[in-house]
Amino acid sequence: MRFLADAKVLRIREVSHGDSSSLLIFDGETKVSPTNKNHTKRSNVCAGQCGVISSPVDTTEVFAFHLDRVLGLNRTLPAVSRKFRFVHDGQPCPVVSWDASLYPDGLAAGWATVRLTWGDYQSSLKQRCWHKNIIPKPDSGCSTIHHYEWSKLALFDFLLQIHNRLDKSCCGFRPRQEDVCMELGHHTECGDQDHIQLANIIHRGHDPRHLVFTNNKGFFDRNEDNLDFRLLAGIKELPEQAVAVLRSRRLREKLLQSLFLDQTYWESQGGRQGIDKLIDVIERRAKVLLTYINAHGIKVITMNV
Repeated sequence: MRFLADAKVLRIREVSHGDSSSLLIFDGETKVSPTNKNHTKRSNVCAGQCGVISSPVDTTEVFAFHLDRVLGLNRTLPAVSRKFRFVHDGQPCPVVSWDASLYPDGLAAGWATVRLTWGDYQSSLKQRCWHKNIIPKPDSGCSTIHHYEWSKLALFDFLLQIHNRLDKSCCGFRPRQEDVCMELGHHTECGDQDHIQLANIIHRGHDPRHLVFTNNKGFFDRNEDNLDFRLLAGIKELPEQAVAVLRSRRLREKLLQSLFLDQTYWESQGGRQGIDKLIDVIERRAKVLLTYINAHGIKVITMNV
């Protein structure tokens, strides 16, 4: 976080990124560990430690990092808010830590991505793939991802109402006309839900069992009567550590302490008053989730994998 917020910027450049839009990356002045050097040589993108600069409208990325941190999931990349004199008119921008291991075949090839349809995903949940380190049968249809990872993703995405991974077609809630799924016509796919592809299911090249939560575009303006419960479909267990934080009534305190470390983000959201409004939304969703856990008999278990 300190590097992303304070490092001297040596240069800012645009690099192409698979089939997606290009990335704006800054190189910062810092000492680099030998491990990082190995990754960066392979990627040919970053000669040291770098950050990916996002649009000022993507501020949820920063909040998502702090929520992930507080819940103990540790699946997002570090993200801070920072101003650059010649980028986005000096507005605060989310800056996410560059991680070359997400691109094992190089930036042009794109992310290390798992390709699953909704039907495949639901089947894998029933099979509890890789649970107790049991290797799935070749014809099982299991992906490389460990069963518990989906529980962590579902909890995280429900609290932030991120639908661009498990529900990119917006089948689980009432989308607005301006939502991407409506503009691109994805919502029409909901009649044949089993064949809808999951999106943005990312892992590090050397670690195919664990997910990395990237592109965390959450929505704070979705009311409790229009929450996306499809994100929880098929989930029978949730991580004990994260649920304990939600039950402890200390979620607000922990988030305030964490978010206060990023003064640029704090001020860009209107200070304590603005931050409190964001936390209000998450607290209300946490109550809904806890009610859901009780009503559906969801097991809350330790997930140390």
